Amino acid sequence: MAKFRSWFSTDYIIGNPKKFSLEERIFNTFCVIAVIALFLEIFFNYYINLKVVALICLFGTIFSALLYYLSRNRRKTKLAIRSLGIVANFTFLLNYFFNSGIYGPNMVLFCLILLITIVVVPKKELLVWVALNVVTVFGLLIFEYFNPELIPNVYVDNLAKTVDFGVTYAVAALLICLSIAFIRNNYDKEKNIVFQKNTEIEERNARIVSQNVELEKLNSEKSKMFSIVAHDIRSPLSSILGYLEVLAETDMTEEENNQIKHRLLQVTKETSEMLANVLAWSKSQLDGARVDIIAVNVSRELTKGLSLEKSIAYNKNITLDLVLKEEVQVAADLNMFLIVVRNLVNNAIKFTPEGGKVEVSMEVNHENCFIKIKDNGLGVSEGEQDNLFKLRAHSTFGTNNEKGVGLGLLLCKEFTELQDGKIWYEANTDKGSTFVVSFNLYGVVKGREI
Repeated sequence: MAKFRSWFSTDYIIGNPKKFSLEERIFNTFCVIAVIALFLEIFFNYYINLKVVALICLFGTIFSALLYYLSRNRRKTKLAIRSLGIVANFTFLLNYFFNSGIYGPNMVLFCLILLITIVVVPKKELLVWVALNVVTVFGLLIFEYFNPELIPNVYVDNLAKTVDFGVTYAVAALLICLSIAFIRNNYDKEKNIVFQKNTEIEERNARIVSQNVELEKLNSEKSKMFSIVAHDIRSPLSSILGYLEVLAETDMTEEENNQIKHRLLQVTKETSEMLANVLAWSKSQLDGARVDIIAVNVSRELTKGLSLEKSIAYNKNITLDLVLKEEVQVAADLNMFLIVVRNLVNNAIKFTPEGGKVEVSMEVNHENCFIKIKDNGLGVSEGEQDNLFKLRAHSTFGTNNEKGVGLGLLLCKEFTELQDGKIWYEANTDKGSTFVVSFNLYGVVKGREI
């Protein structure tokens, strides 16, 4: 049944728009209407005693069906159009002599074939077919003017003539209306398609421009970051080399030797921290960071993971307190989670003077865990707060001249967001800073336990 219905669909009868051109579909439509109209004209003309005209209509019906087959099934539309132009003009010329000439509806038929010609023939052939139509029409008019007796009036009465004119006009008007409507509908469709394509192109261009601007910004930041890193790594490496040369080649007292070793250890730690951040960030940018979300026990992992930071804080005479709740699990990538928290703790230690305090605490609601890293150090000026999680264009120094390039907070922001978390800064009421990082509780989605 579905296949039967498809045979009577518009796309099947006149051709699918994706496969057939507009001219082909219009021509196929004319052929279908011509077959129906001429077939009905056979019986009408025979009824009003125009038997020769009825035979001409029979020929037209068969010929229109052959043209349709040639165009729709064999895809030889150009040949079908040329055949129509020749045969239709000849047939209407013949019909002119057997259908009362100027006193019959023949001029309407010639105008109709002219319309079909203009709509479907190729542009380069248009002048030829229009000229053929015009020459045929005016040739017949001149011929009848000088030889009126050769074109007799074949109507039996005025009623037959009136009905013939009416039917011919109705068929011609139907073909004209359908063709114009068909052309307009397809024009509107084509215009909408073009408009949609233009809109899509404009949107795509806007996205490309936006992406180019963002890409240029990122490339600029990356270039700036690598130039800063290259400059700032060169300095501590030179210092390490200098300290090692002094230790190897210079006789020093025990106290001087210990001071140089202590300073060498501090510079090495700073350089190692810087390199770790650079490598982690570079890997996430170049390879695309892979996130493996698992259940992370916050208390257990931070107690183990911040052991080095406890040692650094102890050497700087800073109290590092971990105020953590037991058995709280967050949905996070363990390595990224530790990188984020360790960077924030290291920053807090770096910018807290000796004798200060850094506290790592937790708050939990029904769907999130908030890890707060609070210190009573130097704090952040209002002018710098908006740029905290962006690549800095200059080096930063801690309370003991510890050097960094501002990459740590950028890394924290990117890694936190990759884990579907959030990070922000809060200024303390007295002095110092508080950084808050939020993670989803494991097994909770949008406030619902699963």
